[in-house]
Parts: sequence; structure tokens; C-alpha cells
Amino acid sequence: MSDDDFCPRLTRKAMGTEKAPHSRPCTLRLLTLVPILLSLAASLDWKVAFSQDPFEKCMQDPDYEQLLKVVTLGLNRTLKPQKVIVVGAGVAGLVAAKVLSNAGHKVTILEADNRIGGRILTFRDRKTGWIGELGAMRMPNSHRILQELCKSLGLNLTKFTQYDENTWTEVNDMKLRNYVVEKMPEKLGYNLRPKEKGHSPEEIYQMALHKALKEVMVLGCRKAMKRFDRLTLLEYLVWESNLSQSAVQLLGDVMSKDGFFHLSFTEALRAHSCLSDRLRYSRIVGGWDLLPRALLSSLSGPVLLNAPVIAITQSMQEVRVHIATSHTSRNPKALTADVVLLTASGPALQRITFSPPLSHKRQEALRHLHYVPATKVFLNFRRAFWRDEHIEGGHSNTDRPSRQIFYPAPDEGALLLASYTWADSAAVFSGLSPNDAMRLALNDLATLHGPLVYRLWDGSGVVKRWEDDPHSQGGFVVQTPFLWQTDQDDGQDFDWAVPYGRIYFAGEHTAHPHGWVETAVKSALRVAIKINTREWPGHVDKGKEGRFSGSPDATSPAHPASSGAHP
Repeated sequence: MSDDDFCPRLTRKAMGTEKAPHSRPCTLRLLTLVPILLSLAASLDWKVAFSQDPFEKCMQDPDYEQLLKVVTLGLNRTLKPQKVIVVGAGVAGLVAAKVLSNAGHKVTILEADNRIGGRILTFRDRKTGWIGELGAMRMPNSHRILQELCKSLGLNLTKFTQYDENTWTEVNDMKLRNYVVEKMPEKLGYNLRPKEKGHSPEEIYQMALHKALKEVMVLGCRKAMKRFDRLTLLEYLVWESNLSQSAVQLLGDVMSKDGFFHLSFTEALRAHSCLSDRLRYSRIVGGWDLLPRALLSSLSGPVLLNAPVIAITQSMQEVRVHIATSHTSRNPKALTADVVLLTASGPALQRITFSPPLSHKRQEALRHLHYVPATKVFLNFRRAFWRDEHIEGGHSNTDRPSRQIFYPAPDEGALLLASYTWADSAAVFSGLSPNDAMRLALNDLATLHGPLVYRLWDGSGVVKRWEDDPHSQGGFVVQTPFLWQTDQDDGQDFDWAVPYGRIYFAGEHTAHPHGWVETAVKSALRVAIKINTREWPGHVDKGKEGRFSGSPDATSPAHPASSGAHP
């Protein structure tokens, strides 16, 4: 995954406690230089990104351009239409259904929930009209496939402000503007080494990756990433990065890296390739739920809601999908198809009974999917008080329970994402009532912005804990270290792209980087290509997991879900 959105800032505001005044033009000559400098910055944007991301080659998708072409032009029209059942009406399921339907296949979608969209969920305040994204809220500008999909559906994109230098960082009972933290993070009370002082948290993290970069250059992506799979991020930072303990603590507090501390170092590398304050991001104008709505409108086949799949039976001729019609019914409804595409989350798939059973390797891969909790707390205010502090987006950081506060754009009202936590950081909100969770976030907000927040809060808001969602049972996948590798084993990257007989798999858990909408889209496109090129409606793809129901024990080439040259 590229960092092709990084663009060096041409100017910085003066260091202080308030926003620096805008400079007045001194001469006409200076004004004529501005567009030249901006044009130069834009032309260097892509090159700078690729030179500064040492792990770019390890994160690339070799089939990215092919998938982009499918989004743009679609698949070849099939001469042998197949009956396809898609389980799950999240983005992966909807995209696969759209592409396959356009190619001439007969597609039916089954969704256990009473809505479409999966982990895209937009809250719309009926009183004010303001919106808050309870699920996906941004896409890196490097996600060209998702951008093209939105364009093809007539959806408009606008800037998502990830970083605003006037936001705050409050840790160790000290509070500084982020433009100060960028220059002197040691002012937050961290006892940094001389070589670490005067560097931004991002630069300190890049220092930490120097040894890992050398290993990639010496060993190559596959071997290096396989070794990194055995480490947690914390183990790497403490034992191999040559950072001071204070610097490691700073990364955990200020960059929220502590959410990844006990997870795979490889996963942390993948996450950072898409999630950094130095990247540019976009969002969908009007709300992210417009994406699944637009996909739904493009479909011609049926979409059945409140249709949980409880069992799947496949033979050499067909596959039968059994749906629970009610909690008390003993006679589930059954649908037949040539192939089935499963896009539900890992926990949801484990609740399905397969006949014949999934292979032991695939069952193990399902069990090893590690979903981390993710919690968002939105608070509704009578006015956007943060604008008084010249904050127009971005996020503040705190070592208090709320961890990160995201501010809406100036034209997006006063519904504030007062807390966004994931992984271990989300545990503090677990079990709290919505009102208690909102009160906790409000108290943390008061430490950043003062007691004014108590008077301006209108008493309303919304809390979403994705680990409590009965269909996702987690925010997104981030794998833990894989400790039982052998020399012949590629580690924990199970090849989800290989079908199991007539059953295919897609979703953000089946590809990299985990946790992004585009990842779900990529996985759906890969499966759609495979289904569209099946030899004939009765053909059974043969996988790498041994025999299926009497089919020949053979293998067929497939694009690995590992998304590039790494294991």
C-alpha cells in the first residue's frame, strides 16, 4: 500500500498557544511564486511518498491495476450464467454482486441484519441533520480502486482532514498544541535521548523502523515479514529499534501505537502504511452510507434482509444454503446455487454448519482471525466551540480514556467524535451504558477545552461498540504474532482466495491491509473474477486443502490474499 498521499508542508505556523495570523503578501513577485511552488509540491508528491516509504514494495498488490480495470470497465460478459448466492450485504458482498450481475450472472444476496452496509454505518441526527460515521469514515488518497468505484456510482468525494496543527495533545498532565509537539515532543515530559529530541513522533517512529528496513533489504520482503510476524510491535520497539523507553511510551501515547503494542509487528507496518497524519484522506460527501445505498440501487437481483444463514451443504452438482426463518422454526428455508460467496465476518462464519465440514486448515484460519474492539462516542453540542481555538478538523490526542477526538469540517455542524478507541484502548468503555460512556468522554473533553463543554453539550449523542454488534463482533482484524511457524510455513497468511469447492470467501479479513473499505472491495473483485472464469456451471474449483467431497486432490493457481510479496 503506497504512501502516495504524503506532501511536505511548504509553510508552518509560528509556535505558540494560538493560531498564527495569516501572512500578508509583500510583493506581487511573491504572489506569482505561490502557484509555482504549489505545482512543484504536487508534482513531487508521488515521488516523495515512494522514496519515504521503505516498505512500499512489500505492501503492493501485484494485481492492483487489474482490479482497477474491473472497477472501471467491468468483467467480460459471461456466456454461461451461474446462480450465485452472496452471504453478507456489506461492501464486499454488494460489490461482488454488482460486478457479477453486470457480467450476466444471477445473484441473490442474503443478509442477517435488518440493514445493508456492514461496518459502514452513518448516524444521522434527525433534529439537526448532522451526521457522524460510526464505522468507516476516511479513505487514503492512494486507494484508487475505491475512489473509482465511488466515481462510477456518482458519489462525490471531499477532503477528510486527518491533521490540523492547532489541535491538542494532552499527556502526562501536560497540554500542547500539535504544532509544538511536531517540533519538540520532549516538552510533554518525555525524557528523550538527544538524538530523539526535536523530532516529530512520526520521525521518531521512522527512526525505529531503520533496523527493519535493513532486514527487508537483506532478506527480502517474504523472509523479513515472516520474521516480523513472530514479534509484537512492542517487542520490536523495545528490543530491536534502539529507541529509549520514553520514546516508545511517546509513540504509544501520542500516536496511539499502544493499541497495536501486543499485536503483530507486520500488522503494525501494514496499518501505518495507510494510517498516518502525513497522509491525505477523502470522505464521501453526504455520508459513507451512500456507498452501500448506491451499490444496492445498481443491483437487479433480490436482497433478503433478516436472513441469517445457519448451514451450507455442497455437492458436486450444487450448493444449498439454509436460512433461519425465525428463532423457533425447525424447518429452515433452503436456496440452491452453483456457487456461494461468503463475505460475513469470521465470528459469523464460525456459526454456520458446513457439510461437508471445512478443511481443518480453513477452520484453524477462521479461529485465528483476531478481531479487535473499536468504540466511537459522538456528542452533540449547541455550537462548534473548537472553532474558537482555530481547529477546523484533525484530531486531538490524550492519554485519558477517550484517546482520540476527531473534529468535523467547518461546514459539518457540531456533532463531535469525542472518543475513538480500538484494541486494548477500547476496554475502558466496555460494559458502560451509553450515558456513562458519553459522560466519560465529556469529562475528558473538558480537560482539553475547559468547562465550557459542559454548558454546550445538549445531552445527546450516540455510542457504537463494534465488539457488541452481533453480526461483526469486532471492529476489524489485526493479527497477533504467529509463533508456530515452520521453515516451510508462510506464517499466518491463509490463502483465502482459494475456494473450497463451490464456496468462495471475501471481506476485509481475507486480504490486506485489514480494516479498510478498499480491502473489502479488492477481495470482492478477486472472487468475482474467479467466479466469472469458472470453466462451466458444474465445475468445482480445486483448492490446496486436500480433497473435497470426492473431487480430485489437486491445486489451482490463485492470487494470494497476502496482497503482495510478503508471506
